[in-house]
Order: sequence, then C-alpha cells, then structure tokens
Amino acid sequence: MQRFVSDTIGGFHIHLLSTSKYKLNTIVVAFHTDLEEFKATQQALIPHVLMRGSEQHPTAESIQLSLSELYGATLTGGVSKRGERQIVEFLLRVVNEKYLTSGEPLFEKGLGLLAEMLFRPALEGGKFKQEFVEKEKEQHVKRIDSLFDDKIVYANERCLEEMTDGERFSIPKLGRKSDLDRIDAANLYSAYRELIRTAPAHVYVVGNLEMDAVKPLLQKYLAVERQPNSALQPTKTNVMPQQVKEVIDRLNVTQGKLNIGMRTSITQSNDLYPALMMYNGILGGFPHSKLFVNVREKASLAYYASSRLESYKGLLYIQSGIQIPQYQKTLDIIKKQIQDMQDGNITDIEIEFTRNGLVNALQTLQDSADGLIDMHTGGVVSGRQRTIEELIEQIRQTGKDDIVNVAQQVRMDTIYFLRDREGVTANA
Repeated sequence: MQRFVSDTIGGFHIHLLSTSKYKLNTIVVAFHTDLEEFKATQQALIPHVLMRGSEQHPTAESIQLSLSELYGATLTGGVSKRGERQIVEFLLRVVNEKYLTSGEPLFEKGLGLLAEMLFRPALEGGKFKQEFVEKEKEQHVKRIDSLFDDKIVYANERCLEEMTDGERFSIPKLGRKSDLDRIDAANLYSAYRELIRTAPAHVYVVGNLEMDAVKPLLQKYLAVERQPNSALQPTKTNVMPQQVKEVIDRLNVTQGKLNIGMRTSITQSNDLYPALMMYNGILGGFPHSKLFVNVREKASLAYYASSRLESYKGLLYIQSGIQIPQYQKTLDIIKKQIQDMQDGNITDIEIEFTRNGLVNALQTLQDSADGLIDMHTGGVVSGRQRTIEELIEQIRQTGKDDIVNVAQQVRMDTIYFLRDREGVTANA
C-alpha cells in the first residue's frame, strides 16, 4: 500500500511518497485559494508570468538551458479548479541521480531552480516586468478562446455555469477575458505576493527518496515568509433545484450539444461516494453504460453520449453530441435511463462491468506519480483521504441497493442545448 508521509515546514504542508517504481523524481507545489471573481483571472496568469523569467534566469532561453543541464528536466505551471477552489500549481520532474553515474545532486539542483522561479521572479521597479505581463495577457486570451473553439468543452462549461449561476463554482478556472484590461504589472505582483504569503500550500515529492534526505533541502529552498490562511471557504454542495432550468444557446454549429447538469449532494468525503462512482459508471461512464448503449448504439441518436462527475461540488453532468432535429427524442431516452436507475433497473452484468472498469482505472493511477498526487490532493480538498486500495475495496463492497440509493438522491437541475442559429424552437 502506497501512502504519503506528511509533515510541515515553514508554513508548507509536505507530502512524500518514497518509491523505487519511478526513475524520475516529481515535485509539485500547489497553492490552494478560494475561487473569486477577478482574483481567479490574476492567479491564472501568475504561473505563466513566473515561467517567463527569474532573477538568475531572466529569459526563456536561460530557463531551458538550465533544464537541459538537468538531463532534460521539465518545469510547468498552471491552475486547476476543484469544487469552489482554484489551485495554482507548479511541477518539476527530474531524473533521479541514483540511476546516473555522474553523481550530480539533480534533485537539489532541480528544487533550487523551482524555488528560484517561484520566489525570485524577474522584476522591474518593484513589480513584474510589464513586457511579461502584457505578453501573457495576450496568451491568456488565446487560452480562454481555445475553450470556445472546442464546442464539447464549451457546452460543458456553459451548462455548469448556468447550473451554478450565483455560486462561486460558476467562476471559470481561467477567469474572464473582461478582467484582463484591469490587470497590470503592479496589481498582478501584489496578487502574487499575497498568494505566496497567505495561500495554504502543499508540496508533493514522489520518487526514490527518503524524508530524512528531502526535509533539509525543503527547509533550505522553501525558506520564504508565510502567514497562511487557517481555512478556506467550504464548497457549497447542498443546493437542490426547485425546478429544471432549460437553456438554449445558438451559434454557428452543425452538430447539437445536449448537456444535462444534475445535483447529487454527494462529494468525495461522503460514505456514498463509491456508490456514486458506480452510479455514474453505469449511467454513462463506460462503453457498456446505459447512455452509450441506448442513446448512441441502439437509437443511433448521438455521436457521443457519456456522463462525468464533479466530485468536489457533488455534480454529475451528461454530455452528448446529436443531430439538431433529434433533440427531444434524445432527451426523452436520456431521461428514461435516469428513471431506470432510480427504479432499480440495473443488471448484474452492468454492475460487474462497471466495478471492473473502475478498479482498473484506479489501479492505473498507481502507475503514475501524477495520479497519486492527484488522488491525495482530492483528499485535501474534500477533507477525507482515501488510498487507492481503500477506494477499490469500498467499490467492491458496493451493491445494487447502494447504487439505487444514490440514484434516488440525484436531481436534474439544468438542460442545456447548444444548437445552430436556424429555427425558433429546440424541436426545430
């Protein structure tokens, strides 16, 4: 059983997983913050501005040269969204020196470079370089626009945005383009300083390393002044719809996107979470699922039909790509699959195939450092840690009655349809 060993150093939560499975050492530094308007846009920019240059490495070329000298190490930064939390993340991956003959302290050098990029950015006049900020604002427009260009992603985001209107969850993880004009080198640097000083931070180290060797290096390179917030706001999960909302967007598209957002009130911290995973798998998580078989295969109504969980907010959303005139017929069949789940029309084969699929997917997580870190981060956000082995055992113990119990708690919230500009009704 693989478990992280945790400690604290100077306001950082440290998590080490010592394993000989990987020849690369992985370091992740993650700053957890509440999703907030405007601040989300600033924080989405910060990693990219930091990756443009530091005091010792003021250019991208200098950074790449240093990474090359570390036998092709990789260094990246970005943001993710879990529930109503935005996480600003940095990752460094470097070869473990135990597998080389040179004897170079690659882990320490890599950690030093990561610390340099995080805590000693390139400045001018006591703030970020304006050139860096302006270039990243231009790139950020492209990052946000790329979501619009992918209509599957766009429809998912729009459905969830409409579903959670007025809740912090509706704030996009990249923030909003409308905020960019208000961001400059000075206020972005202030946001960066606040992030480093006050955001709860978790540092993950995965590789063939021991805490006794790692801890002094982390104390050395994480020696920054911090006064982290004691707690973040809890994600609001107990919202239940009073009536189903229907939303139609019209764009220049030829294929319709029918998405349905549902509330479960079950998150990763809940005892019913393994049963929710089974419910989602049977409904739309696999090729043997009810949505895939009945909507796509039997009725030939959809190019794709599946469901996914947002397990930190307690949401489940169905996504499908359909011929636009088939909206009502597709919606009716989807609703029947949901009703069948509530009525207990679930076969032993569906349960067995789904259980095996989930177990295989979880076992695959053990094959990557990123998967193990992601699993632990989920526990941090939800407030309940489960190892992969524990979750697998809980899934194996989940029966039909547990799945039906979950099905009867799920409530449809929003029906979202992205269609063409022709016609006047969804049934056109």
